[in-house]
Amino acid sequence: MSRHRNFQNMNYDDERDDYEDDEYGRSYEDEVSMSPSTSEFMYRRPRLNTHNQLVGGTTLNDFIPEEADPDDLPNDVVDDEDLFQMDDVQVSTISHAPPSSTAPPSGLFFPPPGLPPPSIANLPAESIAAANAELAEKAAKPFTPLRAKEPKPVLPNVSNLRVSEKVQRSTSKSPSRAAPAATLTPNTSSSHRLQQLAAISSAPSTPKRTRKGNERGAGERESLNLVVVGHVDAGKSTLMGHLLCQLGCVDQRTMHKYKQESARSGKASFAFAWVLDETEEERSRGVTMDIARTTFETDRYRVVLLDAPGHKDFIPNMITGASQADAALLVANATRGEFETGFENGGQTREHAMLLRALGVSQLVVAVNKMDTVDWSKQRYSEVESALRAFLAKQAGFSAVRFVPVSGLAGENLVKRVDKGHPLASWYTGKSLVEHIDEFTAPSRQTDGALRAIINDVLKATPQQLTVTAKVESGEIEVGEKVYIMPNADAAIVKAVANDSGREGASDGTCGAGEQALLTLMGTFEQDTIHVGHVVVRAGKDTLIPGRRFVARIVVFDVLVPLMRGTKAELYAHSLCEPCTIVKLTAVVNKASGEVIKANPRCLTRQQSGRVEIETEREVAIESFTACRALGRITLRANGQTIAAGIIEEKIA
Repeated sequence: MSRHRNFQNMNYDDERDDYEDDEYGRSYEDEVSMSPSTSEFMYRRPRLNTHNQLVGGTTLNDFIPEEADPDDLPNDVVDDEDLFQMDDVQVSTISHAPPSSTAPPSGLFFPPPGLPPPSIANLPAESIAAANAELAEKAAKPFTPLRAKEPKPVLPNVSNLRVSEKVQRSTSKSPSRAAPAATLTPNTSSSHRLQQLAAISSAPSTPKRTRKGNERGAGERESLNLVVVGHVDAGKSTLMGHLLCQLGCVDQRTMHKYKQESARSGKASFAFAWVLDETEEERSRGVTMDIARTTFETDRYRVVLLDAPGHKDFIPNMITGASQADAALLVANATRGEFETGFENGGQTREHAMLLRALGVSQLVVAVNKMDTVDWSKQRYSEVESALRAFLAKQAGFSAVRFVPVSGLAGENLVKRVDKGHPLASWYTGKSLVEHIDEFTAPSRQTDGALRAIINDVLKATPQQLTVTAKVESGEIEVGEKVYIMPNADAAIVKAVANDSGREGASDGTCGAGEQALLTLMGTFEQDTIHVGHVVVRAGKDTLIPGRRFVARIVVFDVLVPLMRGTKAELYAHSLCEPCTIVKLTAVVNKASGEVIKANPRCLTRQQSGRVEIETEREVAIESFTACRALGRITLRANGQTIAAGIIEEKIA
């Protein structure tokens, strides 16, 4: 049954049966008569007939004063001050209205505005005569038109809707009164900054020194930057922590303390990892989150160890560490199921290897860790080696990769080779991990190039002094010289220089290319303007000029969505991270030769190589790959995945 009534065949007369005697619209006075004394004090409203006329032959419009036509008024806005003159205008207009057949009687009295009109019949003749006399007196007055409102003076600081360049800040300490918004002030610092950059580039270059800052003294080993990467829980921190203990970099008392504290927290197996994971959050979570930096010495090198995080949430920190490295150590977990998770099922082993090659690291050693969990099985080692070797050679592009079986927790085959009675000695006769590290070749340094020192960490910042750690990628830096921090072009004086081991620089106070330097800079710095990724340079024609738009040649990784015009991503270059947009796809090129295959493509799909134009949100301190390799390599990431990597070819002005 329907919930709604059917109104199609309804008899509306039946519906109104209960209202035969319609009482609506009738007042109480129509039914009940009043006494003469009561009716004398009652107000009777004039009633309308069917012709919209008042009883007595008067229309309703005669009681409504005519309003002035807005077109007849002066060209001015009528405000509250002009409204006080409207009463006289209305009265004069009504009094001078032409007579008509429907004009009100001469004895009509106009009540004051806001009051209802009284009954005419009950008014005495004297009151009507007095009202008419008052109306005649007002009508005799001359008509005063509305005066034109004088324009208000426009304040100089808001003329033409422009905000004054000099915004005075409120000195009131009352929280109820907000200071003027300084963000509306036009940014005039850009033109000043451009002039400053032009002055820096046109300044005379500092003459080259006869002695290079990276020349070693007697008995000093050559520097090598080594980064340790791999999937999370591969045992990277434990492996390197135990290696440092065996090399004597950690004393026994400190190591005993770490073992007791880790055992009390229920993480006894993390004792060696605590050598590098020093923060409370890293120790409580059991995961490396930031780059851990330390040094140790081998027979050939003074190794700067960079322990990178393996969790996918900290890939940007891993890129920062890998961008500073000369060689890499990839740690793989030999435990059954663990290796497959990190390598095949979306782990970070593949991504770390691809990032290493994209960042210019060509020397790689693979440490197959946790061999004790598989009883030093040769078969399991061969499975891991064959899978990684094929991937690293064909997809990642590493030409020569060496493998070494180790155990970070047990400390086997790290510094010394295993004994003959060890299970590993039955099938492995190769070198230990440290011996493989000694076989790395230190890359050639750009000692004769312009100064490029990349800031990796800001240790202390005050308005007058700045202490940072920086990797000198090109040239050399010395005490007492004037430098500039790009891209802000902040001037500073170098007050102190120390190398990666913490000792003071060479006898002449310099640090050269390839060294991790601790710099103390003096100058006038604004709060929170110096960040990781800024570059310390020297004035001259070879100085670094920052920019926002660049031409890059990239290789697309295994992406689900092709790269198109307008693709948003994050640009990583050395220690820099900046949002960017692919604004143009120029060509699809051959990976090997760089020959153009297709011009102006619509998209770049997986494993394709192309030339694109990239624009960053802010100016960044990067330059072409030919000028400085470290500042010319880039990596693009989006939605937590690495989508492409390549090099900068040129900067677009």
